[in-house]
Amino acid sequence: AEEGIVLLKNTAGLLPIAKTAKSILLIGAHADVGVLSGGGSSQVYSHNAPANGLIVADEFPSGFPGPKTYHASSPMKALQARTGATVTYLDGKDVKAAAALARKADVVVVFGEQWTGESFDVPDLNLPAGQNALIDAVAGANKKTVVVLETGGPVVMPWLGKVGAVLEAWYPGTAGGEAIARVLTGEINPSGHLPATFPASLAQLPRPKLEGDPKLDRDSHPMGNYDIEGAAVGYKWFDKTGAKPLFPFGYGLSYTSFAMGGLTAAPEGKGIKAGFSVKNTGAVQGKAVAQVYVSGAGWEAPKRLGAFRKVDLAPGSEQVVSVTVDPRLLATFDVASGGWKIAGGDYKVMLATSAADVVQTVTV
Repeated sequence: AEEGIVLLKNTAGLLPIAKTAKSILLIGAHADVGVLSGGGSSQVYSHNAPANGLIVADEFPSGFPGPKTYHASSPMKALQARTGATVTYLDGKDVKAAAALARKADVVVVFGEQWTGESFDVPDLNLPAGQNALIDAVAGANKKTVVVLETGGPVVMPWLGKVGAVLEAWYPGTAGGEAIARVLTGEINPSGHLPATFPASLAQLPRPKLEGDPKLDRDSHPMGNYDIEGAAVGYKWFDKTGAKPLFPFGYGLSYTSFAMGGLTAAPEGKGIKAGFSVKNTGAVQGKAVAQVYVSGAGWEAPKRLGAFRKVDLAPGSEQVVSVTVDPRLLATFDVASGGWKIAGGDYKVMLATSAADVVQTVTV
């Protein structure tokens, strides 16, 4: 959980929470008792939950892919154990009351949740049940508002400009509350990077509207129009269209800073070997995630992630890194021959911190 939590925003060093903070208010998502779990046929229940497995009662749906469950790993208790502050919890159902209490706190942490499960799509990318309005009101009352997201995928954030910091914790599991608290307090420096693009709006997606159940062919196989994206799926779609997402694939911040450079690349067998340096230019230890993308002439998708490496560095230290791009990631499908082929010619190799932030490019 600690390795996967992604720091998406951190204005003016709001995180880690200052040791001088005397009052921390937590709002929403049952952060007093646990963290959210996804739903499905392989549901894992909290090990110290009641007989029915539910530490939070009356959460719906009760049928598949439910029930909606939480792991008994309380962010509130974990923060109480790690800070000298008074840590309190409010459910956030009364937005005005939440905003009023937020004004009095040194730091506010709003937990936003989006429950998802097996076999079902979410209707849109908004946090459900009025949570966007709650976050907006609380952030308007206290600039030192941190949002911790517990979601199964991307969400839109109409309140992003108002809040001081955002953490994406996903469904962090049986020790998720402790992991979140360790990141919030700086015991752990966040090093997660997004495995998916967070769009700014549904309009940026190749299918902005869900059309319901797919049509079936004569053999009952789902039929879909794959010509919309073609090979440009995921982050490649944003490369192809030029749309600027809310947060790009591979994005993630740290409590320290890094410098990357010195990129070299050369053929190695049918693949490519790349080398570069990574330096911690900040004041605390942290883990950088260097990403290498590749691009071939005539590719339908502008570039592909070829390799990445997470590097743990002390302040001021530097490391030379080498990675290999698997030949399969250089191949494109040839319809005429019905197989994958690696075309001859030049390939661009890019060192980046995300799909949208290229540091250096060389040609092989």
